[in-house]
Amino acid sequence: MSGEIRAVREEIGLDLGATLTKAVVVDVGAPLTDFQTFLFPSDDRTAIATFLGRHANPILSATGAGARRLAKQFTGSLPVVIADEFAAWGLGEELLLQKADFSPSYPHLLVSLGTGTSILRIDEARRVTRVGGTGLGGGTMRGFGRLLLDEPDHDILASLAAQGDRRRVDLLVSDLYGAGEISLQGDLTAANLGHVTSRDPRDLAHAIVGLIGENVGLLAGALARVNGGPPLEIVYAGATLRANAALRDVLSFTSSIVGATARFLPFGEYVGAVGSILAARTARG
Repeated sequence: MSGEIRAVREEIGLDLGATLTKAVVVDVGAPLTDFQTFLFPSDDRTAIATFLGRHANPILSATGAGARRLAKQFTGSLPVVIADEFAAWGLGEELLLQKADFSPSYPHLLVSLGTGTSILRIDEARRVTRVGGTGLGGGTMRGFGRLLLDEPDHDILASLAAQGDRRRVDLLVSDLYGAGEISLQGDLTAANLGHVTSRDPRDLAHAIVGLIGENVGLLAGALARVNGGPPLEIVYAGATLRANAALRDVLSFTSSIVGATARFLPFGEYVGAVGSILAARTARG
């Protein structure tokens, strides 16, 4: 009937990034760890609107670059709580750690590998500070994939990379120095894409992932040691890691070079979406 107030049955959190929109849905009253997950291209506004249209009168929260655009789209019909992106990541990490097989020490770094990369420091009081970042990330992976392989699809590139060998594309220390001639490991990269002896798409995809992972890992590793003491633990998350075993391997190896421990957050691509729900709950009191 007209004017009927529909009961709120669900909470929906969205993280609207430059490339992907990540969504989580949880029933009102259920533990937030019992969420459903959804992914959409961020430029497909019809798909996002269709998704939201399937959920009757939800409590809706959003974070990320497209959050305010979404709020404007639904002004007057579906109120949207906007959550600060970095605060949402901190809140989401705390909850998703309940699904992890590790518990990081505090302070530690939380590295968000999205279209680009942000590096956050989480301290003992769960305060979140952005301490660095880089334009390298999933956007770089898709851009190089399109330029070198005519293939921008994340899942295909990640699958190719897992089968490749970037030693046939990158210039290694061992290509320049014999054993014992320099105090560096021979399998370290001297120049990304600096020794292209293979044009196999699998090797090129692995080299692309290596370029991103090494540079993100080295930057995070340097920031993990910025105070001069033992390196902080590094927790990696973000949609660029989705189904990307090769990138995880590169990040783990590169972090270990500087003495840091790399961790990977379960459901890490949804950390912002989960955190936006928690931020909205806090705002409601």
